[in-house]
Amino acid sequence: MDWENRFESRVTSKQKVWDYIRRKGVFIVEDMMMVLDVKRDFLMPIFRALELSGYIELETGSDEFIDRRYRLLKNTGPKSPIILKKPCDIVKDKNTKEEFILDGSDPMQITDRLTLLYAMRHKTMFREQIAVIANMHPYSAKTFRYLNEFAEDGIMERLPRSSKIREERRTYAINKEKRDGLIRTLEESLQSVRSA
Repeated sequence: MDWENRFESRVTSKQKVWDYIRRKGVFIVEDMMMVLDVKRDFLMPIFRALELSGYIELETGSDEFIDRRYRLLKNTGPKSPIILKKPCDIVKDKNTKEEFILDGSDPMQITDRLTLLYAMRHKTMFREQIAVIANMHPYSAKTFRYLNEFAEDGIMERLPRSSKIREERRTYAINKEKRDGLIRTLEESLQSVRSA
């Protein structure tokens, strides 16, 4: 047996995760961790990439990762997707040979970003409020990633809390001018991708 075949015959932890996801369809992270004997820090980047590329979707959960329940959306075959971190997040599907570059330029990612931007209807809003209006789970990787990007771009500005109560939700001021500018840019980008 040559070296390449020996490597392929070895079942990796990522392959075990993918097999579990495919077998269960709907699953709770804590159950997967116990059955596969994998750690939270190992799973989080995998789940983030699989969610952003449309393979899985967060159904229920909280800010505690282990309590989250996910659903498989895209079962493309037995081989687990390859997740690369550099130069940016890339998910390569070994079954379909598709590649998803998670830099925000994919039509699915543009649509997700637009959905969140359209949900920003008021001058001030909570993150959870934006997610609910956008019909996205407040703890999904999409919500975290794109709302953080919007905050970095100055579309959302975190306002100081009105009291010292830690449980009080963070309020954000929405810069409508910047929001509308990004909406126009993303709509044009989406139209050019679809017409190409």
